[in-house]
Amino acid sequence: MVKKKYLLSFTPAIVNEPLTYKMIKEYDLLVNILRAEVSERGGRLLIEVEGKPSQMNKGISFLKNAGVEVRELNEYVSRDEDRCTDCGACLSICPADAFEMDKQTWKVLFKGDRCIACGLCIDTCPPRAMKLRIW
Repeated sequence: MVKKKYLLSFTPAIVNEPLTYKMIKEYDLLVNILRAEVSERGGRLLIEVEGKPSQMNKGISFLKNAGVEVRELNEYVSRDEDRCTDCGACLSICPADAFEMDKQTWKVLFKGDRCIACGLCIDTCPPRAMKLRIW
């Protein structure tokens, strides 16, 4: 089993189709919705998918063939180390515990693999060191 994160973009013509449901059901995949946005321009869905690699490839191909733009995400939130002042404002706001304080150096550590791209750290960061690169 592998886990991958994807950003799915839906056009207005297909935003109401149950494509994600069909992918889950037909390809036996576990999907965790991390973020969703729907507007008159279409929709975007940030998901974490878990399953067998062959089934995941088939499921992603199904979405692409249905007209969904699919982008695999490895890093979608980044921190500008030069701007970060290690103030710790991000520590208490992050629901995924993607930040930790190094007790030795008093530096804030960012664990990108835990991040769910909720954007709370971006809004909270006083020096604006956090950037969301997908929305």
